[in-house]
Amino acid sequence: MSSPEFGSLPPEQHVKPGPPVSGPYGSTNYDPEAGTDDDNDGPPLSFADLGIPTGPQIETTVAGKMRKIQDTETKEKVFLALSGIAIIASTAFTIYKLATVDKAQADFVFALVIIVNACFCAFYLVHGVLKERPYEIFILVITTVIMLIYLIVNYSVGAEGTIKLVRLIIACCLAPFVALMGGWLGREYMLSGNLIFRTVGASSTLQSMCKNLFLFLDLLKLDLQLGITMVILILVNGINVNTLDIVVLCVGIVVTIGWFVLGHACVRFEHKIMTYVFWGLSPLELGYIIYKIVKASQRLSLAPVVAPALAACSVTAGILAALTRVGVIILTYFVYRNYDNGLKEKAFGSN
Repeated sequence: MSSPEFGSLPPEQHVKPGPPVSGPYGSTNYDPEAGTDDDNDGPPLSFADLGIPTGPQIETTVAGKMRKIQDTETKEKVFLALSGIAIIASTAFTIYKLATVDKAQADFVFALVIIVNACFCAFYLVHGVLKERPYEIFILVITTVIMLIYLIVNYSVGAEGTIKLVRLIIACCLAPFVALMGGWLGREYMLSGNLIFRTVGASSTLQSMCKNLFLFLDLLKLDLQLGITMVILILVNGINVNTLDIVVLCVGIVVTIGWFVLGHACVRFEHKIMTYVFWGLSPLELGYIIYKIVKASQRLSLAPVVAPALAACSVTAGILAALTRVGVIILTYFVYRNYDNGLKEKAFGSN
């Protein structure tokens, strides 16, 4: 029997023979029989060893880096399918209602608002899942709840009908699912940060910058959504809205869309001059929102001549829009500080 004193290894240190394996950092000069207690010896750790998922692969598109639908998990496909059914069903019934209802009724205004918000929901659903954007999923949840409130208010204050009842029943059945599963998926996206990791790499600094960038872009979309919603609530079926009001509101919505495009472009290309212009327009945008809130408040003072539900919805949307606008302005500063640090090349695939 051999013993350590004659040069043999103790039993616990025997190395089983096997094929050559790669050494540290891919080297092929690693000798498996020259094992030591140094943790740097042996094959390099993989992402799987560290518990970091490496798939699926992402593609660079016009909209940035995202996954393919076939690369999503089963729970995400279920969420996409059922949420899509809810959005399509609500939109279809609303379009029918829009085509049959009198334009002078409050139902017409609610129908327009629901269609606009349903379009934004469809975007948040697809874009949020494929790009694993937690804030877009959270906005989808909030918008779904708001749309459900719109439907309940519309059914309670307007003329009752079969279409409105069926639409409300479908919404009441599917909206809780969208809200609960959306909140769960959004939380998973936020905690895992898988797509951000695959987009900018393991740098914690770049990951933090990327999160601020995505939050800014998501709030910018919400700002546009609320702005369009407010204009519809104030202009359509409006009472005591004169020509000057119409001009101001119409010009304002063009400025709002332009502000959205400018905000997206300035961070997309990290253009400092465009960012300064964006900041310069910010007070005008806030003033425009305050103007719309005042117009909505005037509608409240005319109740019961004007449907108070429409005015209340306008004021609520205006307050949310103002808070969102302030959040966008604040986030612009943090995104601006990260210009020229390599983020746009990682996030958008720019050269």
